[in-house]
Amino acid sequence: MKKLSILLFIAAFVTSCTNFGEKKVFDGTEIYYKDGVTEAEIDKLGENLIESGFTNGELKSVQFVKEGESYIFKMVINEENINDESLENVFTYFPKELSQYMDLPVDLHLCDNYFNTLRVYKLNDAPKLMMANATEIRYTNKVMPDDAEKLKKFLIDNGFATHETRKTVVLDRENMTYIFKMVIDKYRINDKATLGMVTMFKRELSKNVFSNLPVKVHLCDDLMNTLKII
Repeated sequence: MKKLSILLFIAAFVTSCTNFGEKKVFDGTEIYYKDGVTEAEIDKLGENLIESGFTNGELKSVQFVKEGESYIFKMVINEENINDESLENVFTYFPKELSQYMDLPVDLHLCDNYFNTLRVYKLNDAPKLMMANATEIRYTNKVMPDDAEKLKKFLIDNGFATHETRKTVVLDRENMTYIFKMVIDKYRINDKATLGMVTMFKRELSKNVFSNLPVKVHLCDDLMNTLKII
């Protein structure tokens, strides 16, 4: 589930300056680069921004720089969006998504319009990823890989994770309680039949995956913001 397209609505552009490095433009998005970044890497980045829906022909500015063996994707952001909690999951996962595409370790910096860093999201803090057929399982550093593997098998065996339908779920843990997040249509959030099935699903998760430890199911919007907890 690609979320880079969400960022096209909040990305902004830099104040004119000559010290941001070389520049290439992809569908209206300016990519400045320096500090050892190659033109080939910028071309690959530009292709990804187009394919993912980040670009839309309107002017936006990003910068791609190298720091040691790591890379930094700097994105100019409108001030009113820097503290938007509904975007936190998108920002947190962005380094993982971009790093996978670029095959490089990339951190995200949200910046003012001079590329001064306002906030940092590191690849090492992003959720890990495992695929169960077409279902993307994101799991945090609080979850053991074995637990994610058991969840993968459960989702496949129970028909939740098919080859045909793309889905995203998140597995987290708070002390001894597992947190399972899944996207739900907001119009079904109070549907009794749906909530009954989710409650049964929660019990099966606890019994068959997590050794009868408590489980909370978070029903979420498509940005993984919690709407209801079961």
